Amino acid sequence: MTPDQLRAKATQKDQEAYDSFERCDADGFMSQWASGLSAQQLRLEAEIQEDGGRATFPALFDLNGNLVAAKYVDTRHGYAWGILASDDPSDRFVSWFNPSAASDAKRARRNDSIKGYYVGYVKAPAKAELRGGNAATVMAMPVRTDGGFSRDVVIIDNGHGETNLERWYDA
Repeated sequence: MTPDQLRAKATQKDQEAYDSFERCDADGFMSQWASGLSAQQLRLEAEIQEDGGRATFPALFDLNGNLVAAKYVDTRHGYAWGILASDDPSDRFVSWFNPSAASDAKRARRNDSIKGYYVGYVKAPAKAELRGGNAATVMAMPVRTDGGFSRDVVIIDNGHGETNLERWYDA
């Protein structure tokens, strides 16, 4: 579907949620909830398509600004960067990098650089999916379609720029 078709379908889902509420008030909350989420996902997919099938994601860079073969993964101790043995996103992790937890973005960036890395941003191949731990946290999110790492990305910020100070990992 084209981005315009996706947006039209999203509008239709919004209307379905509205109509459900008008018919049965809050009794139809599940169908209203599902229609609303579907509309979110369709709008996000339209945005991704308009951006060439890509979305913005954090990426790991060395101190020289070179992209590091790494994936940001959920571990039993929280999210961390797994450094890959090769550019293959299914390869094994050879080491780990935990971004600084400092509340000040400049301090966090400095702490990360002491460990030998910067966190920057890339535009990578993506699709829209519904994700969340439970019904209360489900939302439409961009998901990488390259397995979590690829060099086929557009580098937005290699960690040396000011956009890194937004502290994506605090969001």
